[in-house]
Amino acid sequence: MNAQPKRPTLRPITEQPIGFDLFRLPGLRRLLRWKYARVTLQLPLLILAVFVIVDGFTGRQLAPRNVATTSVWLHYRGLVVIALALFGNAFCAACPLMLTRGMSRWLEKHLPQKYAWPKALKNKYLIVALLGFYFFSYEYFDLWASPWLTAWLAVGYFAGALAVDTFFPSGTFCRYVCLLGNFNFAFASASPTQITALDHHVCRSCTHKPCLHGRYSSTHKPESLPLRTNGSKEVAFIPTSEIVRPGGTGYFPGCETDLFVPAIQSNMDCTLCFNCLRACPYDNVALTLRTPGWEWMKSPWLKRGRLAVMIMGVLLTFWGILNAAAMIGPFFGIAQRIAAGLHTESEALVLGLIFVAVAGIGLGITLAAASLADFIGGAQVRPWRAFQRWGYVVIALGFGFWGAHFLFHFLTGAVSVVPVFQHFFELRGLGVDPNWQLARLVPTRWLFPITAGITAVYGLLAFTLSVRIALRDFGQRGVVAMWPMLLFVLAFLVFALLILAQPMEMRGTILGPSF
Repeated sequence: MNAQPKRPTLRPITEQPIGFDLFRLPGLRRLLRWKYARVTLQLPLLILAVFVIVDGFTGRQLAPRNVATTSVWLHYRGLVVIALALFGNAFCAACPLMLTRGMSRWLEKHLPQKYAWPKALKNKYLIVALLGFYFFSYEYFDLWASPWLTAWLAVGYFAGALAVDTFFPSGTFCRYVCLLGNFNFAFASASPTQITALDHHVCRSCTHKPCLHGRYSSTHKPESLPLRTNGSKEVAFIPTSEIVRPGGTGYFPGCETDLFVPAIQSNMDCTLCFNCLRACPYDNVALTLRTPGWEWMKSPWLKRGRLAVMIMGVLLTFWGILNAAAMIGPFFGIAQRIAAGLHTESEALVLGLIFVAVAGIGLGITLAAASLADFIGGAQVRPWRAFQRWGYVVIALGFGFWGAHFLFHFLTGAVSVVPVFQHFFELRGLGVDPNWQLARLVPTRWLFPITAGITAVYGLLAFTLSVRIALRDFGQRGVVAMWPMLLFVLAFLVFALLILAQPMEMRGTILGPSF
């Protein structure tokens, strides 16, 4: 017998994690390739959004007894960080805002053309500004305490998604405008899953890149195809006979945020929409398990967003500290002293100054610690390059603290979802008697050990990451180069634990603490 020719050894297009493919779980690949899979995932959150809007506008304007405030500020945020830590960007996968696409396609027929998203805004700087305004508004307007404003926020999100997707290419809203999505993108770097290619040889031989551009497999090319964020309508015709798992005929969109599967190193901009899974004609897309910190070790944001993405991530970390600190007594004392020093009674001015100061201090100390680490390591000190090298350490700390903070709220009011929905139906004339004794998931005395433990776990991960980055980039000198960042991690953890140890406002909960 003739020996089979050996396949040439080729390096992967990009290094990707090697682990178990979750699509191998029985039925999961088939389910997610189903035409209506994403709609099925979106429907529960769409129904919840309807409850939020209806009760926010027409229900009792008492935060702990309104679906809008409890579901958004207690349950949704807590479940987001749980999903990011245990699975991935599940809430973008199930985002109901994308259900506006049908209406946006109808509206765009009345437009002379789609407009290109301005080149100057094809980065995360607009998101940084919007995030700052959002966090400021959250504190200034007490959004967590106002069902009415929370309902308007939900309406605004749907309207914004509709408007942006009507006038601009698909994927623009997710990538460049959506605050929730970009929060998820930044902290999905902590997630244990990532879209990867099963076999890079297959991707090398693929000329049309349908996972990126999309494909159609009917006999005629569709008359109208959506414009992608890069302005392209490049879609490949691939006959059904050449497709491993056809999954029907017609148009299969590619990645709307311009991610090419074999080149993905990061979850940044990945909404887990699984378009790539359905568009790939060779069934070569995997959802791969990876070790914690894998993404942070590869510095992928140097290729995906660069400086703007790292600035967004670092600011999210420090605004997360401020968001929690605003719930404790010392914060109010500091705000009063600032107001007295400026001889002003303007809450907006004082709060705005605090937000700007925290942003400046956060960026400044991160830049200083990173530059000092590079200097000790013997590298040519380029501050912004150092910032991008070591910023992942801050992202790890940020995810740990946001997770601890959101879980604090979630655990204090998780079970309150039952009486709050009972109350919703009671107000509409149904014979339901809410059980207001249902509120917290765990006793209050457990909250600090749980939140401190989460913070410490990700602090340990940040500590390990500092060591690995130092040894990776500076060799033997990394033994001393790591110390500025290790001290940064230690100081951050001490400050974070001091905040978590303080008595906090039990925002949005029905009952007070139970010891």
